[in-house]
Amino acid sequence: MNSNIVDNVRNYFGSEFPEEVALDQAYLHMGIFMGWVIKMDLYSDDYEDEYGAQIIHFMNNEISPIILAATLDGIIDYSLFRETLKPFVRSYYGGGQYLMDYQNTLSEGLNSMFHVKDSSENFDTMKIVISNRYKDWLTS
Repeated sequence: MNSNIVDNVRNYFGSEFPEEVALDQAYLHMGIFMGWVIKMDLYSDDYEDEYGAQIIHFMNNEISPIILAATLDGIIDYSLFRETLKPFVRSYYGGGQYLMDYQNTLSEGLNSMFHVKDSSENFDTMKIVISNRYKDWLTS
């Protein structure tokens, strides 16, 4: 197992994945987090060098969080983040709190977290949740 990997979309394609949902829905929670990283300008130089076009397209609202995560082949690893952000990612995302926040915030009343709509409203809602967690983390 690669300890640099934060999340891998392939982990979600098991028997638990709902049949009635498009497979690309498994990318949404990852894309929302990466979208937050981009909007906060907390991505690494390596990420910018390799995925600069996607960053620009996302900033211009030309691609959705699902497309953003798909461009990473559904793998989030620590090389995507600035050094200063890595401890937060390790604690918040790697520790499972992000996924709990995502589910509690966006999939309440839905059949699963994979039923969440890829929308700017959902992104904006989660952006606030993640930002608040980040602020709390910075001051703790």
